[in-house]
Amino acid sequence: MLIPLAVAQATATTVLTAPVLRFAPGGLHSNFLRDTGNMYLGAAALPGVKRSGVWHVDSVQLERALAEFAAVAAAPGRLVSLGLPWTGLSRGYSSADGWRQAVQAELIDRAARSRRRPAAAALLDAGLAPAVQRQAGKELDRLLYGGGREPEERKPLVVAGVAVMDVVRRRAGAWSIPSAWADLLDRWHAEHLALLARARRCAGCGTAADRFQEVKWRSSGADGWITQCPACAGGEYRLYGGAMQGVLYNSERRRATRADDYLCAACGQRRATVWDHCHTPSHGLVRGPACANCNQAERSQYGIWRDFWNHGSAVRHLLRCDGCRASATLPPWHLSSLVAARLRAAVRHGRCSAEPQVALEPLAGGGFLARLACTAHPGREVGWEEAVTAESVAGWVAGLMAEHS
Repeated sequence: MLIPLAVAQATATTVLTAPVLRFAPGGLHSNFLRDTGNMYLGAAALPGVKRSGVWHVDSVQLERALAEFAAVAAAPGRLVSLGLPWTGLSRGYSSADGWRQAVQAELIDRAARSRRRPAAAALLDAGLAPAVQRQAGKELDRLLYGGGREPEERKPLVVAGVAVMDVVRRRAGAWSIPSAWADLLDRWHAEHLALLARARRCAGCGTAADRFQEVKWRSSGADGWITQCPACAGGEYRLYGGAMQGVLYNSERRRATRADDYLCAACGQRRATVWDHCHTPSHGLVRGPACANCNQAERSQYGIWRDFWNHGSAVRHLLRCDGCRASATLPPWHLSSLVAARLRAAVRHGRCSAEPQVALEPLAGGGFLARLACTAHPGREVGWEEAVTAESVAGWVAGLMAEHS
């Protein structure tokens, strides 16, 4: 029987009561469905099923997963070496890298954020091969002391529902973990890799996406996540022709019209899931159908939105707002991004060829105060300020509109 995800989370919270399991229900979150269409509790994969816009899981599968999870917590086994690789060091990881890489990245990131950063030897395992130890020491010095981050409140590292750092121990100079947890996480990783390989294949033609395409090919619709190459998606869904131009996002017409009949109007590669609209105060007009990726990325400035001015489809998508076009402007966050890009391209410190760093402060009347810093002078700070007039900003926007009209 299918039960809503909220009910599954409440069930997990009730069943998994031991302190070490307090974060396990965090594994039952719809965000984890993006990679493979599954959530995990330990080695058990729980497929997400979408019904009327709500995610569900199978109650029998959930019950089995919770029973195995609780059994491991009750008998965790003896401590065994974690076996961290200490190669390819970084402060980030992907789910395909595995849980050991995640633990290693977490240890490095915690140390880099702490006020008293430890020496590399305090993180490394004892008994490493001398060559690995030397290289790892150099990399750790760079990661720990090459511009650390301020301490902050952070969420626990949760892998497959396991709050991994709660079961990791430092013993005799080496990082260790109870054997039952290590076995559970190893089985999760093997299952995840198999599901990931399957999810990377286009549902239409079976072509496998590479690691750069996999995010672009995944989209979420009314029935859940699907992988489609641009060719298959383009053959199945309609191109948007501006049918909702000038329609208010809050109107009944928008609510009655499906977005997932169309290709995303921003990237043109994935099935749309929502009607994207302009968030500029006083506008609120529909811009067009957008996939989940583009809709989430737009205000966060990643993907095509990081340098949207170089992507004609992204610019044209923004300009489908009649309010922006009529007032010859862009949403504030995109306007700032455009101004910063124009300054980086045109302004230099003396004869330096390096692009400056740019921080902008909006001014009354539509201009900006730009604070610039040149990075071509190791050991000394070089900074200055420039005023950007409203007329200059308007000219850059007009040029962009003319280029993509």
